[in-house]
Amino acid sequence: MAKRFIIESDLSGEPDAESVSFAFDGKRYTVDLTESEKEEFARLLARYIDVAEEEVGAGQASIPSRNSEPDPSVVRKWALENGIEVNAKGRIPHSVVARYKKSMTETVDA
Repeated sequence: MAKRFIIESDLSGEPDAESVSFAFDGKRYTVDLTESEKEEFARLLARYIDVAEEEVGAGQASIPSRNSEPDPSVVRKWALENGIEVNAKGRIPHSVVARYKKSMTETVDA
């Protein structure tokens, strides 16, 4: 028998949340957020992340991410700014992600 677990947001109690990990002032935290809450969290932190350096702990090697997919909140924002309809929640169509990646490659090449 299969079991399905539903993660609820720690903020709103809404279903379909996911765990988000972050660190601040030497302490690590995890909070369960819905997609829209995660997007708001990312938006609030963006100005600090943009100027911060990623820290590699003592004795830790930097390990490249296996997930080469871009942040969904960034793709959604790009899509909306470029007149592409995307749902506020759920998976972003592969075609939209591909267009986003292509636009980022074109921007770098320009």
